[in-house]
Amino acid sequence: MLHGYKGKGSLIHLLVDGNGQPIVTTTTAANGDECLEVQKLLDKTCEYIGMSLKGRVKAIEADRGYDRGWLRQALLTRGIFPLIPYRKIAGRDIPNTAEILETFGLKKKRWQVERAFAWLKKRCRRLLMRWERKELIWSGFVTLGVIYTWLKNLVG
Repeated sequence: MLHGYKGKGSLIHLLVDGNGQPIVTTTTAANGDECLEVQKLLDKTCEYIGMSLKGRVKAIEADRGYDRGWLRQALLTRGIFPLIPYRKIAGRDIPNTAEILETFGLKKKRWQVERAFAWLKKRCRRLLMRWERKELIWSGFVTLGVIYTWLKNLVG
């Protein structure tokens, strides 16, 4: 039995709104599949998305690592447009992203997710390095960081 083993790494998965404010987070081991976390994040936020965006186009933007056919189909069945760039694979006919953005009147806002991560890690230095051995404590600190970010943005 090994004592003191903290693992190879962990990831923070973050879902933000259109203004870059974090809504929901999950944490997983660094060797897991990130695409599986998208559905868990959306399940946690189904009330928020349903109430605040009635009658508007719902889109989710992610980086190229989330380019999976099943994920795109799952998002479309939920009524969410997947704004995910396609990976460049030889012999694959991919649509032009600029045309998609222009057709639906969308803008790229991926930088807001990166900014939310920067805010979390700047305001909560404890999240820069995982020192906690238990995953429950680590997830608690991530949740506290999100709460602190919301309070800082609401109160000032």
